[in-house]
Amino acid sequence: MNTEPALHSVPVSPASQPLLPPRPERGRSLLFVLVVMAFLAALALLFSRGADRLSDRWTAQLSQSSTVQIMISAESRRDAEIDATRAILRETLPRARLSTLSRSEAAALIEPWLGDGDLPDDLPIPGVIEIESESRLPVESLQSQFDAGGIMAIIDDHSRFSGQLHRTVGRLVLLGAALVLLIGFAAMAVNVFATRSNLAAQRDIIHVLVQAGASDSFVARLFVGQAARRGLVGAGIGMVLAFLIWAVVSMGPGQGSVGWQAVTDGVYDGAILAALAFLFGAICAGAAGWAALRQLAYERRRA
Repeated sequence: MNTEPALHSVPVSPASQPLLPPRPERGRSLLFVLVVMAFLAALALLFSRGADRLSDRWTAQLSQSSTVQIMISAESRRDAEIDATRAILRETLPRARLSTLSRSEAAALIEPWLGDGDLPDDLPIPGVIEIESESRLPVESLQSQFDAGGIMAIIDDHSRFSGQLHRTVGRLVLLGAALVLLIGFAAMAVNVFATRSNLAAQRDIIHVLVQAGASDSFVARLFVGQAARRGLVGAGIGMVLAFLIWAVVSMGPGQGSVGWQAVTDGVYDGAILAALAFLFGAICAGAAGWAALRQLAYERRRA
């Protein structure tokens, strides 16, 4: 008598397969489009942030430098009027660094208007004093002191140029944000179109799922997962490429301009790009889910 225990066959579950089979020929083309979109969005963001940082550096430098232009009444009084102006500036700004341009240096500044010919020795060339000060220049107080001392002087604290610079950079930042937003809408449109195409291409599989009792939200989540993975991969590749190119710009000929000036700039921008990549993936997923639900509801109404 055989006393060995009977062997019972144990059912082995097959490896889980995706309900929606991948379509490599379409996925690669769509992934390439998403990579290009993410790359352009990242470059637009990096450029706008670089322009904003450059504006801050220039504004900081301009705020510490000013110029006083003295309208010399007669060339014989040139030294006396410049000395009187320096005395007022030194009293008001004791820690400031004052640099007086020579007559030839001042003449070179007005050469574009007077030409490069020899100027008469008795021609009163305006005196120019450059001021470097960490404290803000009291323009109104200095102007009243110049007027009281009979000195005709024009104070240029570069505030006009700083304002123009801020407005220009502000427009560039808005342009960069608009480009990122526009690319986001384009990514939504691409994923809506791709989801509708996949729904049509895999109609038989979806019909089987619906017959098995799958709800519209269940089917839509399948497309949401596909779109989210595709969006994250495409955004990741595009963002990394843009990050590497910007790093090269920062270390190459672009150093000192819109590129990074410190490691912290790169780390901070890298964190922003990572957040933008996740947002890109969320946009792709949301667009796919919205398109799938609408298309499935439409198909149910037709049936």
